[in-house]
Amino acid sequence: MAPFTAMLAALRALIARRWRPRGPLLGRTAARRRISEAQYRLLADNAADVIWTMSLDGEITYVSPSVERLRGFTPAEAMQQPLEEILTPASQAITRDYFARLAQLRQAGQPLERARNELEYRCRDGSTIWCDVHVLPVYRADGTPLELLGVSRDITALKRAEREALQGEQRIRKMHQQLPVGIAVAGLQEDQRIFYRNTMFDRTFGWTSQEIPTHDAWFARAYPDAAYRRAVVARWSAAIAAATDGQIAPQEFRVTCRDGQCKDVSIAGTVLDDRLVCSFVDISERKRFEAALMQAREAAETANRALRQANAELQRLAVTDHLTGVWNRARFEDAMGAEVARATRYATPVSLLLVDIDHFKLINDTHGHLVDDRTLIELTHRLRDQVREVDVLARWGGEEFVVLMPHCGVRQAQQAAEKLRALVLDRSFPGVGSVTVSIGVADFQPPETSHAWIKRADDALYAAKVGGRNRVCVAGGEGR
Repeated sequence: MAPFTAMLAALRALIARRWRPRGPLLGRTAARRRISEAQYRLLADNAADVIWTMSLDGEITYVSPSVERLRGFTPAEAMQQPLEEILTPASQAITRDYFARLAQLRQAGQPLERARNELEYRCRDGSTIWCDVHVLPVYRADGTPLELLGVSRDITALKRAEREALQGEQRIRKMHQQLPVGIAVAGLQEDQRIFYRNTMFDRTFGWTSQEIPTHDAWFARAYPDAAYRRAVVARWSAAIAAATDGQIAPQEFRVTCRDGQCKDVSIAGTVLDDRLVCSFVDISERKRFEAALMQAREAAETANRALRQANAELQRLAVTDHLTGVWNRARFEDAMGAEVARATRYATPVSLLLVDIDHFKLINDTHGHLVDDRTLIELTHRLRDQVREVDVLARWGGEEFVVLMPHCGVRQAQQAAEKLRALVLDRSFPGVGSVTVSIGVADFQPPETSHAWIKRADDALYAAKVGGRNRVCVAGGEGR
């Protein structure tokens, strides 16, 4: 808090100088004072804490800009607020009590008292924050009180942490009241004798007082494995060394009982003069529960991953053609609708290719369904390898495929279609031989609908079929 106090002193000095009667001053002294006052004003205006001044009758005369970050109100708004809009009722009462005391002190001609309180402020969004508020009286050069200087520091996070810590402590205390707890008291002298063990201690571990008369005997009996015993002694010694106000933080150890059973035990301690009071809580059941909970959590996470994968697969199956693996007609129509909206709004070119395998029924009749399916799959691979990454390939139905080509004019689309036609013709298909395709090309022409666009591409495809197949025809143009 030293920087906080120093800032208050500096601001107090600033206000004192601000109200000091102005007499003849040397130029250099006046300049230094103006620089100093400017520096303190800069400090006040840029401090993270809210700095404010108030007349002795409660009128706010200055609020630093940080009030807007803290409460959401501008300095001008904050200066106009009555006490009821600034503080919650309980904090209002504290403030009124302080002003009442100030009035009594002023009336009696006595020095005004400083104040430091934790007050709850109202914010613009309806929430409240807690502030550590320092108030200092400021005096004129002649010693008469002038006004009040205050600094409000946000301690909301600290108050929340304190509340959560208190709630945690209460929960732990309640839990300890419900759990069986063993107690043992030992001396801290050289012999480290164990003076007392309660019934629950004996019931939990089973050792008699003759079997564990000292600390060393306890360690030897409770931790028979030498390596583990050394680790326990090291941890316990470190916990004692780190103890705050004599409180030794709980440590969890694996304790061996007289009957050979091992239990998970939480051991804590308190140093009282030359005695060490230790509590022993059997947490074996909790450990088993945590292990079971961990297994259940892992099982749930595994099930959730499987469910997500299944959902992803169902989603994929819902939008893809089960034979070829490309998008199905329904998913393609969604994409085409989005592309139509985009092209209509931004006037960007987009084209459509409708691809149909020539004499496909003959292939089916001659070679059967298996060769038929392999032909469709092979054609899909060739089309997918040839189209651009931004293009959308889908199975339109039967032996028909459709390619959506964003940012592609009709001539560019026609050239792409010719490449696809030549690619199909160039290499024979396994089990079939030579296969050809006919392609209809149409560019989107606003304000036509998706249905009208597809209809023009289909008409172009029909023209390619009628024109001898193994051809590319453009809607509204001539094929080749």
